[in-house]
Order: sequence, then structure tokens, then C-alpha cells
Amino acid sequence: MIEKETCRSVGEIVKTHGIQGEMTLRLFDGLTIDCIDEEFLFLDIDGGLVPFLLEEAREKNQNDVLIKLEGLSDEKKAARYINSPVYVPGVEEEESEPEQFSTYQLIGYQAYDVTMGELGEITGIMDISKNPLFEVKKGEKELLIPITDDFIQGMDDKKREILFDLPEGLIDMD
Repeated sequence: MIEKETCRSVGEIVKTHGIQGEMTLRLFDGLTIDCIDEEFLFLDIDGGLVPFLLEEAREKNQNDVLIKLEGLSDEKKAARYINSPVYVPGVEEEESEPEQFSTYQLIGYQAYDVTMGELGEITGIMDISKNPLFEVKKGEKELLIPITDDFIQGMDDKKREILFDLPEGLIDMD
């Protein structure tokens, strides 16, 4: 089984495209179609990486790539993988210029609050214009946390954790 630590997160499946099982892969800022020049893509499904043979990839626009994965022959099969993070083999090499950061890279991180403790896992980003939100899931509960530097206390990339200092009353854990 391949581990996330040995892979590079490149984006997320955001929607289906057409009726033949194609999907739109939204790449993280600064990445291009060249980053998915691999035989297999790995989708994060229930916390584990599942390999899919990449049949076809073509650029849709600057941030989106249309992909066709083996075994996904219709829109219904492909729709099950919407919001799935996508990984490729190999870790990111150190670059001499500063790395472009995207909040989508935080999908899969465990979220904590300085007062309430563990909040759950960041499972997605709700990309609302001028008010993007982290989607955090703990058990059956889903929390929405505004994405703002004011609430982020710190991050640990090795542990894949993010610490928030949320205002009282912003979220209700009951």
C-alpha cells in the first residue's frame, strides 16, 4: 500500500465532465498538467490512497485538467469521486523560489482549536467568492470554518495538523 508521505498532493476532483466518466481535476496554484504526467493517479478515498490508471489527461484551462481514469466509464461512477484529493507518486523537490501555497493543500489535515481541542479532519474547501470555508468533518458532524489568517494559530506539515484560535460561538460542537 502506498503512503501519503511518499506522494505529492496535486489537486482535487471538483466535478464530472460529460457522460463518459471524465472528471475535472483542479490543480493547486502553480501546478500544471505536467505534474500529472504519470501512469497512475492516487485518489484519497476514506483516508487511504487508491491507484487509478490514467487513460487520458488534457488541459481545460490554467487550473483545470480533464482526466479519464480506467474503470470509470460513465458520469454516475465518476461522480462518486467528486471532492477526492489527488496524489502522484514522489515527494515535491525543494525549489529555490518560494513555493506557492494553496488552501487545498490542507485537505486531509487534522484541525484543532486552542480551546475546544480536536475539531476533525479538513475534508474540503467550500470556494465561496470572498468567503472561502474549510469543511471539517468529525464523525457525522460537519463544521464550516472561515479561511482567514486571523483564525490560524499554527500548522505542522509533518503531522498534517492545523491549529485554530476560533472566536467563541463561531462553531457549536453539541
